[in-house]
Amino acid sequence: MRIIAKPLGATAAVAIVIFLLNFTNYATIVNFIGLTFLLILLALFIHELGHVISGICSGYRFNYLTIGPISIDNSNRLRMKRNDSWFLFGGVASCSPLSSDLSSIAKQHKRFVAGGPVFSIMAAMIGLIVGMYTVKEWMTHFGIFNALIFLATILPYRGAIKSDGRVLLELTKGGKQTEEFLISLLLIKEMNSPAHPAEWSEAYIQQARTLKPTADNVMVGYILFYFALIKEGYEHASALLEPFKQLPVTKQNRYTLHFITHIRQIDLIVEGKYDEPRLSELHQLLNPFEPIGYKRSEAILAAVKGDRQIAKLKLTEAFKEIDKTKNSFGFLYAEEKLTHILKNKILETA
Repeated sequence: MRIIAKPLGATAAVAIVIFLLNFTNYATIVNFIGLTFLLILLALFIHELGHVISGICSGYRFNYLTIGPISIDNSNRLRMKRNDSWFLFGGVASCSPLSSDLSSIAKQHKRFVAGGPVFSIMAAMIGLIVGMYTVKEWMTHFGIFNALIFLATILPYRGAIKSDGRVLLELTKGGKQTEEFLISLLLIKEMNSPAHPAEWSEAYIQQARTLKPTADNVMVGYILFYFALIKEGYEHASALLEPFKQLPVTKQNRYTLHFITHIRQIDLIVEGKYDEPRLSELHQLLNPFEPIGYKRSEAILAAVKGDRQIAKLKLTEAFKEIDKTKNSFGFLYAEEKLTHILKNKILETA
């Protein structure tokens, strides 16, 4: 049953149900629902593909593209794999700069961000025109879906995740805020590289220390923590995150601060404070979209309740998640060390 709970399994199950219902009186309506679902996924894919193509043409490195149950990964070679995260089901594209020059990155990132809305509006126009002249209703619906995605992404709103329009607006403004945003892109580039944290650029680490500890700059906390964890140990690494831990968690930033919230849990365990209500409260702020931290959190709760077997199982699952791509993303070496630290702590008390 666990596979059914994941995007690929759930999608396959829905497809089977639609196929079987084709032999009933519900065939027309289920086929309409199935076609609508496919057209929406195709429209989302076109949007994310726009980001990728524009990024590559601008000089970015393609990392991955995820849409629905499928992910195209370019960690060490181009390959297709299943997507196990519902959080990424709606589509995400990742590209990172190859240059370290902020002015070049600013221009490249504008093109990368604009590529999604541009591809969406082009697909919308094509769909609506073809639908109008061929009287194919599904093409008209396809055009409408693309137009809606264009509008949803080009409006400059700022929620848990910034819209494409918002990012373009901030890049156009320039100034200190834009410079900080571009530096964060460099940090993402370093974290997404196969390099071990001990080998990360000291220059990037120093740049990270100059940025303000805000929810928007949480990537700064990541790179500082991982680097310090490998070099100086958990206590020093956790201390560097102290300003981020003081940020209030809201509906808008709870996903952004996911890792910080999880570190607050580990702090309690490292300090020997097995406060089950507090640990559970922090767990409620986490989300399975980040499986490593979430499984570690489940292990913590199991250990505090005295269920050693479940705690070991969840830690094993966390290690498996790390091993999947550890050779491609160097920061996972730090995640592996963090998981070992937690394992030693909680299994002593479980």
